[in-house]
Amino acid sequence: MAEETQEQVVPNTRDLIRIVDDDPTICESFCYLMTAEGWAASSYSSAEEFLQKDDRLRPGCLVLDVQLDGMSGLTLQQELTELSSDLPIIFVSAYGSIEMAEAVRNFVSKG
Repeated sequence: MAEETQEQVVPNTRDLIRIVDDDPTICESFCYLMTAEGWAASSYSSAEEFLQKDDRLRPGCLVLDVQLDGMSGLTLQQELTELSSDLPIIFVSAYGSIEMAEAVRNFVSKG
């Protein structure tokens, strides 16, 4: 079951932190943390939902799970590169490996 996109916008905050994770608890936790620190945050339950609904012209960054149902985080990164997106990406994963870490620049384990 796909979760609805959540957006919690803090007034006077220009940059948007986007969270893409298929675990609704992770999305909720990241959004809570980001908004508690004064950032605007929006979450998406899949890479496909992110591509359909996100305003990629709005500055900010993307916190992206590597292993998603459907399109993977690494595939989304490739898609964004093909779209000439310069949105910085921070990868997170509960299933990290050395090979995966070598494929990305910013890698933080969720577990």
